[in-house]
Amino acid sequence: MQNLDFSKIIASLLPVLLAAIGWLITSINDQDRRIYELQGQMMQLISPQGEIIPSPGNEIARQKIREEMMAHFHDLKVRVTLLEKAAEKP
Repeated sequence: MQNLDFSKIIASLLPVLLAAIGWLITSINDQDRRIYELQGQMMQLISPQGEIIPSPGNEIARQKIREEMMAHFHDLKVRVTLLEKAAEKP
């Protein structure tokens, strides 16, 4: 233990240190690429004015929900009309 040669220790740890630095640089580049891709996708979802642009699939789903709500609304309107007519009769 007393004869520790720090030059040998540093020489043996140098490849590990270089590999860790390489991995870190690669990870940073990968994160930059992911951020760039997400920014590109965000440009497709939000207009330059800041308004949300609906995707075609989302628009179709909203149209189906709107049609269902209109059918329910019409059904309720008919029921209310029938109840009002029944309430008018003594």
